[in-house]
Amino acid sequence: MAMSRPQGQCPIQCQLCEGDPKVKWKCLDCDLLMCSKCKDKIHSKFKSEKVHRIIDIKEVGQLGKEMVSTSGQPKARVSSSPTNVKLINIKEYKTKIENINLLAVSLDGSLWIGDGNEKKGFHLFTSYTALQNVKLVGDKVKVISSFNLLVWDVAVTPNNDILLATGITVESRLKQIKAGSNKVTDSIYFVELSYIKSVHVTKDGRVIVGGDNVVVVMDTDGKHLTRYEKDEYKKLIFDGNILSITSTLNGNMFVAQPYSNPRVFVLGKGAVINNYTGPPSINRHSSFNPLSVITTPMDNVIVTDYSSHTLHILDNTGQLLTTYNTKDIGIEYPKSLAITMEGPFAVLYIGCYTWSYEDSSDIGRLYKMNIIGC
Repeated sequence: MAMSRPQGQCPIQCQLCEGDPKVKWKCLDCDLLMCSKCKDKIHSKFKSEKVHRIIDIKEVGQLGKEMVSTSGQPKARVSSSPTNVKLINIKEYKTKIENINLLAVSLDGSLWIGDGNEKKGFHLFTSYTALQNVKLVGDKVKVISSFNLLVWDVAVTPNNDILLATGITVESRLKQIKAGSNKVTDSIYFVELSYIKSVHVTKDGRVIVGGDNVVVVMDTDGKHLTRYEKDEYKKLIFDGNILSITSTLNGNMFVAQPYSNPRVFVLGKGAVINNYTGPPSINRHSSFNPLSVITTPMDNVIVTDYSSHTLHILDNTGQLLTTYNTKDIGIEYPKSLAITMEGPFAVLYIGCYTWSYEDSSDIGRLYKMNIIGC
């Protein structure tokens, strides 16, 4: 087994392009280390860039010697804690979906969104809202195709196929939509569960599903690798539905159990290594409701807590790094998450619940933004 290199010895890289090791600048407001090219070409386009404090990396030592090694070169931070997470360039899109429970990004840049609710009867000339493949064009949401079926969760494979967790199924089998197709078919992924309510695909193509009290990991051929159900004392690990799953580069899996005994479990190789229940400072005002989890390009995990309008940002072992109140930027009841890279930028999508049904304009709010610092 290859040993990981101590963080203190990691070569530092530009945190925008993540490629150039010649870091020249630090933005104190964004908490970003940058090469000269990204400073001029990318950071300069930030809306508030003109008032940001940018210093030469050589001056960092004057602010805190702990940031500079004995050789005078900038050190990589021992902790990846995003002390200054920023959501910028926020764009709002209105859809005809009341509650955006489903959200995923295809490899072609299109989105999969939906409420997951199958509609009875025939609806001529109307796009179904259970599941839609859409593109964002200007400030509009263009529906490419729509599907009318019960869906609990969606995931994108490395081949750009779409896997669907459809809840109650006779065969307990994931459904799929092959890339370039508009047809829903059976996949090879079969699990002996009555309710498959969550699905996630790792970077290397492993498929992870969750249901009532169970999480199962499969390889690319559908072979079962690991089943998380009981601990070493034969007691159930989970005591509720698993509604969202993500994975980190260190091999850990994060699974969200939002309702019964709400928490985010961190699963290692065959065991629970941590669980997160939210900080007391937030929990004292509203109950913790972790409805969605997603991994960032920096290998941290974002958790939506819709009842408190909060994003909880954890490191890849499940330790809290920081929280972000989305209500401060006008985003209420965040439910679903998706993240992708557009060039050097990390782009975060947030789909929201809707509570005000009296105003028809207050439905289907989808947000797109750049996320910096995590």
